[in-house]
Amino acid sequence: MYSLAVLVAVIFSAMLFSGPLAIGLTFIRVKKPVSIIIRRVGVSFLSAIGISLGVLLIVETVALGAKVFALVAIAACTYALKREFKRG
Repeated sequence: MYSLAVLVAVIFSAMLFSGPLAIGLTFIRVKKPVSIIIRRVGVSFLSAIGISLGVLLIVETVALGAKVFALVAIAACTYALKREFKRG
């Protein structure tokens, strides 16, 4: 049971912290094209993790609180993607 609790904690942590970390990366100003590509890959990777884990929890039969956390994670990751790729 302890390992299951650790697994759930890791999944929730990855889901909840990926959005704010991705949003934080969008605030970094860079000029070099290589740095822009690295930042975009990082934001995309973190957002993919957050969105996929969020959708996974919404589809599963879990408590309502977990589904709310998943919606918040999806919204934060979507906002980070919009912020990163809307700049042009």
